Amino acid sequence: MAVDSWTVWVAAAVGVLTLLVLWWRRYIGVFADRGVPYASPMPLVGNMLSVALKRKSMPDILIELYQKMEPHPYAGAFSFSIPLMMIRDPDLIRAVTVKDFDHFTDHMDFINADKNNPLSQRMLVALKGKEWHDMRTTLSPAFTTMKMKNMFTLIREIGQQIVTYLDSQTAEYQVSTGNDDPLTLEMKEFFTRITNDVIATTAFGVKVDSLSEPNNSFYRMGRDLTNIKVAAGIGYMLAPKIMQLLGIPFFDREAMEFFRSMVIETIETREKQGIVRPDVIHLLMQARRGELNSEAGKEGSNQDKGKRLTNDDMAAQAILFFFGGFDTVSTLMTFCSYLLATHQDIQARLQREVDEVMKKSGGQPDYEQVIGCQYLDMVISETLRMYTPGTAMDRVCVRPYQLPDTETCRGVKLRPGEIIWIPVHGIHHDAKYYPDPETFDPERFSPENKHNIKPFTYFPFGSGPRVCIAQRFALMEVKLVFLYLMSKFSFQVVPKTPVPLQIQPDKLALSIKGGAWIGIRRRS
Repeated sequence: MAVDSWTVWVAAAVGVLTLLVLWWRRYIGVFADRGVPYASPMPLVGNMLSVALKRKSMPDILIELYQKMEPHPYAGAFSFSIPLMMIRDPDLIRAVTVKDFDHFTDHMDFINADKNNPLSQRMLVALKGKEWHDMRTTLSPAFTTMKMKNMFTLIREIGQQIVTYLDSQTAEYQVSTGNDDPLTLEMKEFFTRITNDVIATTAFGVKVDSLSEPNNSFYRMGRDLTNIKVAAGIGYMLAPKIMQLLGIPFFDREAMEFFRSMVIETIETREKQGIVRPDVIHLLMQARRGELNSEAGKEGSNQDKGKRLTNDDMAAQAILFFFGGFDTVSTLMTFCSYLLATHQDIQARLQREVDEVMKKSGGQPDYEQVIGCQYLDMVISETLRMYTPGTAMDRVCVRPYQLPDTETCRGVKLRPGEIIWIPVHGIHHDAKYYPDPETFDPERFSPENKHNIKPFTYFPFGSGPRVCIAQRFALMEVKLVFLYLMSKFSFQVVPKTPVPLQIQPDKLALSIKGGAWIGIRRRS
């Protein structure tokens, strides 16, 4: 006797529903069954519904989750379908990122999830275990003080280039309008062109002027490389294999090949012609030859590891340097310019320090003078606290690890493969550590006050051995650019400036909703 089709459909529906219930119980059970408090998720999107619908930015979600999990030192969260153990306690963050680092050596499979792009898998940030350790050891001497000083002069040329450009633009604007209104610029685009030129000269040995030549190929390809779509980012978190099967790349393939070819051609030309230039490619070439020694004088200490660098290894690190510097550094500069424009008293004090340095140096500050700008350092540090480009840190457990038993959390053993999530943006905006956290106050980082900042509550560049390898370079770049800008120009609020500041909800990178429109006026 034939089975009624309706009965078949009912049985199928019951079977699917049963599977979904079992999956759901297992999904939330990763925390519930172990007595870990957690934020209740929704299917597929977890705690990220507002991000998926582009209603809220990731920094805003982080603060919400962080506050919701008070007073727990750790708790569960769900980034779409990925369960994460959010670590909130500074002492526990210290344990995970420093003290017990050997249990948490790796990052999530995110950048290297695109298996169709071998270069992304060779980047330092994507490497794991011993392979990461060897590459980090090989590259670390490239960012010592001596190497920074060698690249300093290249960036100083960019600073002078910026002043020359803005001089002409502000003058032309006043002539064309017939008034004394400031020149209005969208600062993210402006600073992105600057960081593009800095990376072009310091990493790739190429001189470009993206302010005067806005459509140069280096800038266009850099913009394509760093313009990662939200959909692609979410897709690679949820289903990387499906994304690869559909041929949707994480990084733009044409841009990756452009920079790969440039690096390899530059290396070959320099090896043939004996060209030496104080930039990242030269340092990578030294590392490959085993000549990149530390400042401690250990000649050849990287000899064995340096020989392992292939052309693709070198291209991958140069591209990573570009990816990190192109967007994150320009983001820092953008928010810093906005905060100075909206806090004229702080800008005036900074300009007094800048004027003193420029007067002493005759307009040609050296490395020590730039790094020694105390108030500038305070302004940048506070900007990074409020608007850190890296809004969260992640670590992957590689060895079983026992989280402590506390008043609100039953001690739980983490298993290899489980992910730790550190809500940088949430901690940076916690009133326990930073009173009145939404107020821009560089005095938090003054010599008299910075010792009051609780350890492991401030990490704009990460924490522990996995800290950003180029953080000193990034800070040197920002300080030098702002020294030149503040010496000749002032930032101010104009009608197009979005006040109050809100974070753009539909972008992966931290950005200002409505655009970072700021007025630039020539100082008298």
